[in-house]
Amino acid sequence: MPSYSPVLAIATGIFELAAAAWTLNSPGRKSILRPTALIFILLAGYQFAEVAVCARPATLLYSRLAFLDITWLPPVGIWLVYRLLPRAPRRILFPAVFMAAAVGVSAWIALDPATITKSVCQTVIVRYFHGPVFEVAYGMFYQAGMGVLIFWPALTMAAVGDATARNHLACVQSGVLGFVLPSLFVRLMVKEPAGLLPSVMCHFAVTLAVALTLLVARERRAAVGENKRIQASQA
Repeated sequence: MPSYSPVLAIATGIFELAAAAWTLNSPGRKSILRPTALIFILLAGYQFAEVAVCARPATLLYSRLAFLDITWLPPVGIWLVYRLLPRAPRRILFPAVFMAAAVGVSAWIALDPATITKSVCQTVIVRYFHGPVFEVAYGMFYQAGMGVLIFWPALTMAAVGDATARNHLACVQSGVLGFVLPSLFVRLMVKEPAGLLPSVMCHFAVTLAVALTLLVARERRAAVGENKRIQASQA
């Protein structure tokens, strides 16, 4: 079995942390920039957790920390989509349901040592072995979250009057598709070994980080342009 190299995870994590810092210091709507920065932090957190997992594979605490981290990616992404849409009382349903589900899944991971029973590191990825009930439940939670992040923007984008918000929604959707589709290809076509998918998905999720970087750059341009228009009108 090829030995694990942490170079890819460290490089990706540094990029994502730098993107988070840049986002938090960018002009623009904080209601959009803060959840975007949190997504960057969650993506980076998994990369560094994976390095810790492979430094001490027998210490399953690190594996549980990795899963605790990525558990929050779907609900925070759904919250970002919610903030990009026009306010409507019923739209709080998706973020509320997934936030509550993430709390329950996090408690399960933290309290039940049988959720993750083994981790094996090879090349630049980790294979995780789970209890069967947890594996099914976690898969349903995560794939449902990915489905909402793909289809909710698609169903609502046309009704959003703000062109910047529409482009932001397209970035979220394309970023999620950019790691979900290659991961499914690995799953279906390459006959991946058991337990490989979470690690593969999180490495492909650099496409989400790139898409969100474009979102932040657009939000910065819009904020700077708006400030210039205000200054010109006051001159």
